[in-house]
Amino acid sequence: MIVSLARALSILLMAVLALPAAAAPLTRLSAEVIAEVARTWLTERLGPDGDGLRIELVAQPRDLVLPGDGHVTTAASLQAGSLAGGPVTVLVEATLTDPSGTRTSRSTTVALRLNVDRDVVVALRELPRRVIVTARDLRVERRPADRVPRGAVADLQDAIGREITRPVAPGEVLTSSALTTPIVMRRGAVVTLRLDGPGFRINARGVASEDGAIGQSIRVVNQSSRRELVGRVEDERTVRIPF
Repeated sequence: MIVSLARALSILLMAVLALPAAAAPLTRLSAEVIAEVARTWLTERLGPDGDGLRIELVAQPRDLVLPGDGHVTTAASLQAGSLAGGPVTVLVEATLTDPSGTRTSRSTTVALRLNVDRDVVVALRELPRRVIVTARDLRVERRPADRVPRGAVADLQDAIGREITRPVAPGEVLTSSALTTPIVMRRGAVVTLRLDGPGFRINARGVASEDGAIGQSIRVVNQSSRRELVGRVEDERTVRIPF
């Protein structure tokens, strides 16, 4: 009986020793939390200057795992890049303080991009060549500055009433090279030549020798004298000759 009891105790002791040790507590900060720490830090650092910036996460950071259980604090700093825009790397450090006061820190980096958004004028529909742009053809959108083409138009008033020089697709950003002042006077058109001077005005009939837009100087021929003159296009029928 005594032998059997001793053997049973021995078996129980071996079983207890074979049990896995209790896992040490761990504190985990997820990648989402780390990314949000970096975004928040950037937003605070940028302040009012960040109104035109959009923060984009380039790659998901890794989780941070700290041994133990306790109070966690985070800190962030700029490791690479510029707050003026473009790619940046933010270093995020997490510190755990356990009940005994022992502190443990772990860190990781977060890759982000500061995109500067700009107002641009975008075509709402297909705009063929030589069409005159109206307000119904356009709208203003905000686009990342690094994806805005050179010469992009930012104000609707700079496009309305202009003539399209090449086909523009729906959603395309309108550029200054795609616009020109519309031709209102065509070569061969019969026009009024107006000469103003101190206390007098002379009107004569003429013929446009070339196409012209309002405000543009073109060559015209006086039908009476057959002389070629240079004047400024006032409207589709009038050319003002300088005195």
